Amino acid sequence: MTDILLSHDSQLIAATLLGAFHGLNPAMGWLFAVFLAVQRNDARVLFFAIFPIALGQVLGDGVVIIVQTAARFHFPLHFVHLFISSFIILYGLFRLFRYYRHFKWSGGLKVGYGQLILWSFLASSTHGSGLLFAPFILSAKRLTDLIPIWVVHELGMLTSMIIIATLVYYAGMAKFSKYIINFELIWAVLLITVGLILFVMSGDMSGGQMHNH
Repeated sequence: MTDILLSHDSQLIAATLLGAFHGLNPAMGWLFAVFLAVQRNDARVLFFAIFPIALGQVLGDGVVIIVQTAARFHFPLHFVHLFISSFIILYGLFRLFRYYRHFKWSGGLKVGYGQLILWSFLASSTHGSGLLFAPFILSAKRLTDLIPIWVVHELGMLTSMIIIATLVYYAGMAKFSKYIINFELIWAVLLITVGLILFVMSGDMSGGQMHNH
């Protein structure tokens, strides 16, 4: 695990795959875009909706990532590591047993692109995807190391959203409904797993030679 975290190329690959998985989750917006396109009977609406949704995702992730990054470079690394790993575990357990409810939009499908950004921002910031940046943030030596990782993550998310939304729109939702899996359960388990790994690593740090500079 440590070797993966310290390899920049591996981090880029992991961040891209994580973004792609994040984008496949219907709760993150692509299904909303498909409904809008079907309602208005215009395939262009699908793409017009995807991009503001993706922007909201970037902003939602960004808030969580910036908070973690600020803590990483301003406080002792061991304590930040311990706090973030504990928080991720607790948040994952919360989602696992509570089945966290996303922000509920009351405006139906008659929304503007600005409203799509707001909806996506609220959904993303409460989903916990930004928390899964913790391994990259905690292993970063410089702030600039995180920029390309963030970029490839968001590009991976946007790419997967466009691909799955296009397939569902043209093939029809009925053909894909039987393949829909419980992303929320998987996401909760993933949060808990990452949190536990980081928690164990924080213990190694306290007795090892890793220091915050």
